[in-house]
Amino acid sequence: MTKQEKTKEMYSKVEECKQSGLSMIAYAQSIGMSASGFEYWVRKYRKEHKKVNDEFVQIFPSIEVNQEQKRFEHPPVEHNQGEIVFSFANGMTIRVSL
Repeated sequence: MTKQEKTKEMYSKVEECKQSGLSMIAYAQSIGMSASGFEYWVRKYRKEHKKVNDEFVQIFPSIEVNQEQKRFEHPPVEHNQGEIVFSFANGMTIRVSL
């Protein structure tokens, strides 16, 4: 059996394990394999099949903000005498000295 064939066979066993509802240890025992050997193939499978999600994720505030809080008393970014001031809708202000 070639390395590619072995990898394909083991990856199919990893997928079968996910479908079986058994723990990795129980599944490994059911196919006559050591738990550590099967765990190696699971890690290898996960590493190769890792999904990379480059999509934008929108983060919502943990508290609701009413309409009055959303209005800015000051512009969101100001430049004053050696510092930049960032004002946020939740009332937080960050000052950065230049």
